Formats: sequence, structure tokens, C-alpha cells
Amino acid sequence: MDPIANEPTAIRAGDSVTWTRELPEYSAADNWVLKYRILYAVGTAIAFSASGSGTTHTVNLAASATASYAAGTATLVAYVENSVSGDRATLESAPIIILPDLTTAATHDGRSANQIALAAARAALDSYMAKGQMHVAEYDIAGRTMKFRSSTEIIDLIRYYEIEVFKENAVQAAINGVSAGRVQVRF
Repeated sequence: MDPIANEPTAIRAGDSVTWTRELPEYSAADNWVLKYRILYAVGTAIAFSASGSGTTHTVNLAASATASYAAGTATLVAYVENSVSGDRATLESAPIIILPDLTTAATHDGRSANQIALAAARAALDSYMAKGQMHVAEYDIAGRTMKFRSSTEIIDLIRYYEIEVFKENAVQAAINGVSAGRVQVRF
């Protein structure tokens, strides 16, 4: 596996991951070690180090190491530490997504929060219309209780989530290098 340059923005639990980082000011020859921590909002932090050769620092995470990573959003902190002097410098911290190991998962809902809310809003509209309700109705949508006075309020919510889901799909399409389905022409 060829290493990627710099840190990943996502790691799949159970996968092997390799990346490199060039640090001309923190050479391994001068006793600098590149270290990382993955910090969750709740739970145990994960620490690991890169191996250095000159100014190139390489991280190799084995599948067995990432298998225990909890899925969710975390913070990846990169820092260097001098093994002789004890000096330390934080280089950066950035969000990282730990994706679930789908090879061992019993179930998985890969939909985003917006996709789940859109499906719930559509189900609420179906229920509202099927019952012929014309008065105040209460529904549980995406874990939140919502009260509607008319189907128009539910339709407005559906339109909102349709736009949010479209934006998510457009971003994913751009990442994958395909068209989002819209071509704009200006004369």
C-alpha cells in the first residue's frame, strides 16, 4: 500500500493505514519523533508514533490496531517531541472520522442525519395524509417531537431536508469526481 501524503481525514476501523509527513524543521536525525493522539469526546484516547528517516516521518497503523477504534468523530492531534531534550511542539489538530468496520458489523445505517430526518418527515406526511388529520398533529421526527398544524408545515420541512440531502450528495459527487447532476450555462 502506498502511503498518502499528510494525515487522513477518515480512517476505517479494521483497515491498515499508512501516511507520511515531511517536517524539515523536525528531523529524526535531530531526535525529533512525530506523535499522534486521537481524542474522542468521550472515551479513551489513542496514541501512536511515526517512524522517522531524516525529515520524512511515516505512520503505519496495522489492521489489528485500528480494529479497536470506536466509530465516530474525533480529533487528530499531531505533535513532535524531542527524545533527548524533551522539547515538544504541537503541529496541529484536525477533525477525523473513524468509520465503522463494515466487515464485522451486524447492521449499518449509512444514511446521514439529514437523510434520516427526510425519511422521517416523509413518513410523517404519509401518516398525516392517510389519517385525514386537519388539526394539530404531533410526530417524532429524528428523535425530536414536532407539532404541525397543517400538511404545509410538514411539506416545508421535507423541502428543507431535500435541499440539505442534495447538498450532501453534491459534495460527495464532487469528491468522487462526478457531476452533481446540474449544469449551469451563462451567456
